[in-house]
Amino acid sequence: MRLERVFTHRVIRFLRVVLPILVIVLVAIPAWNYYARRVQKADSPRTGAKLPSGVSVRTEGFTYARTEGGRTQFTVRARQSLGYKDDKYILQDVDVTVYGATERDPARNIHGKNCTYDEATNDFTCNGDVEIQLDEKTTIRTQNVIYNHREGVVTAPERATLEQNGTTGHANSFEYGMNTGLLKLNGDVKIHTADGVEIETGAALFHQKENWTTMSEGVFIQSASGWVRGSTARADLEPGTHRPKIITVEDNVTAESQSQVGHDLWKLRAGWMETIVSEAKNAERVRARGNVEIEKINPDTHQRLSGGNIDTKLKDGKVDVLEARQNARMDLASNQTLESSAISTNAAGSIQTMDNSVLKIGDSIIEGRDFAIENGEDIVTFSTVRRATLKKEGGQQSSSDQTRARFDSRTNTLLELVQNGNFVFHTPQYDGRAQTGRFEEGGTVVALEGSPVVNDSEKRLEAAQIRVNQKDNSFVATKNVSTLIKNAQQPILIKAARAEGASDSILYTGNVQLWRGDAYIRAERLNASAQAQQNSKLHAEAAPGGKVQSHLQKVRAVSDTLDYDDARGVVHYLGHVRAQNQDVILETPDMVVNFRDSNVTEIVASGGVVVTRADQRGTGDRAVYDASTDLVTLTGKNAEVRDKEHGLVQGSELTMNNKGQTVSVTASTGQRTVTKHPVKNERK
Repeated sequence: MRLERVFTHRVIRFLRVVLPILVIVLVAIPAWNYYARRVQKADSPRTGAKLPSGVSVRTEGFTYARTEGGRTQFTVRARQSLGYKDDKYILQDVDVTVYGATERDPARNIHGKNCTYDEATNDFTCNGDVEIQLDEKTTIRTQNVIYNHREGVVTAPERATLEQNGTTGHANSFEYGMNTGLLKLNGDVKIHTADGVEIETGAALFHQKENWTTMSEGVFIQSASGWVRGSTARADLEPGTHRPKIITVEDNVTAESQSQVGHDLWKLRAGWMETIVSEAKNAERVRARGNVEIEKINPDTHQRLSGGNIDTKLKDGKVDVLEARQNARMDLASNQTLESSAISTNAAGSIQTMDNSVLKIGDSIIEGRDFAIENGEDIVTFSTVRRATLKKEGGQQSSSDQTRARFDSRTNTLLELVQNGNFVFHTPQYDGRAQTGRFEEGGTVVALEGSPVVNDSEKRLEAAQIRVNQKDNSFVATKNVSTLIKNAQQPILIKAARAEGASDSILYTGNVQLWRGDAYIRAERLNASAQAQQNSKLHAEAAPGGKVQSHLQKVRAVSDTLDYDDARGVVHYLGHVRAQNQDVILETPDMVVNFRDSNVTEIVASGGVVVTRADQRGTGDRAVYDASTDLVTLTGKNAEVRDKEHGLVQGSELTMNNKGQTVSVTASTGQRTVTKHPVKNERK
């Protein structure tokens, strides 16, 4: 689920609905619209006659008016006057009208069952079913009201009830300044609006002339969909219309909202929160400060956005940009977190970070700067044009100048990672570098392009393209492959068009060449196993019509195939073999060279052999060269040796020794006949 489309929009919609309700109640209910002008001409007071001093008898129906400077300040109408004592009138069934200090100030009406008017101070007190009417829609009811004329203050010291168009409010006491325009509600203030909103606070103030309202001593606002709580609240109002312009809730601000669709629970915590309201009565900016945290909780996900402050900009009442700063953190989903000095998201579904940033998804961690993230329902897409490093559990690490990545939103699996520009990576098995690196299959496969180099404990691999599978420790390299096998005694260099294999063997194809000290092999196909150990094995094959060329253990040879076994000390040549060891040349379909400590001990050729040594040329079914005696023994029915000086020698077993100087012959009848003669006898 997209965090910015669902998460931020729901939170801001919650703020838009609940906080303006707070201000509307503070304005509309406690103030009771007493700023609206009322036409009083039809009910203009008539100046009544002053009651004579000392009257102490019941008088039926009268009025009293107080004027100053030609302006009526208040009038008192009573059904009965019960007496006069100590400069105080005792009145019953009383209506008092208090007029504003200026023409712009409205009149207010007070009705009480029993009232006392103090002639000396012009103060009066009403008791019993007191009703204060601020306008035709707004009424305050209480049991005791005191009007202080000098201060211009009306006080209700007992619990009062406020009513307006289906909205009711209660407070332990209230105080209203006729001249200052300041209304105070004190003690256990509770307000219930017609649309079901409940407001609780310790004290509330409303200032007519300065156009603001506040609540203090704890604030709690609850509606059908959620609640908000804080220590204090304030709203700045537009003069005349009293439309809230800026709404602020402070100190330990908490809020919850329950979605009616999807049953998502939203939570907000902050030290301070401010909402700026447009002329169209839509929130256009919301700012929260002080360890801000916004959460979305449901049975499947738990999302969170936090920071030292969070600012939200809205357009036409909808979220446009949301930005968290100061140790910002976003929990996109389970095991998905983003940290940065600043995180912003917009209505289009994009998430941006500034400065140093860390993204954690599953076992992948990306560290860098200036991230761009698209949080989709199925795929999380990441990119940055600044150098970044990816780390995974198990010791994998890679970095480059630019990075793009795709993750599965549900499993948090890394689907693809592409890193361009000076790419380097490290795993427990490999180190490498290239111009571009691409991780696939959950990050287990890395493909390198642009002069890639891969190193492990056994080899260094270079090619135009290299693909490494860390899961089975295999690789594929193509185009101009070069492998340096790091043998402690004698490194091996292999070049080919292509190479693929794992830790136990590598197959090279396409014009393969191998060098190891003086040793050399050239073939179309070469399979090397256990190449970094002394017990390595090689199998080389020629291309159709071609030959395997080799120089091993001082034996130069060409053949169709070649098998080298370091552990056994054996080199096996097959197919059209032609080999030379010192002055001995062998041509045979099958030849085995035995060696020890890099020195040839024996050469065995079979299947029909031609041996050339100096001026001698011998043929037979089998030939054995013994390095310790420097003898070549030919065997077979038709074994023969020919030289230029003595012609042809035949026998079942012929021995060529002394570098061609002598030949020993054994007859086929089994009776040994030895003929010795010099092949050359040049005396000076």
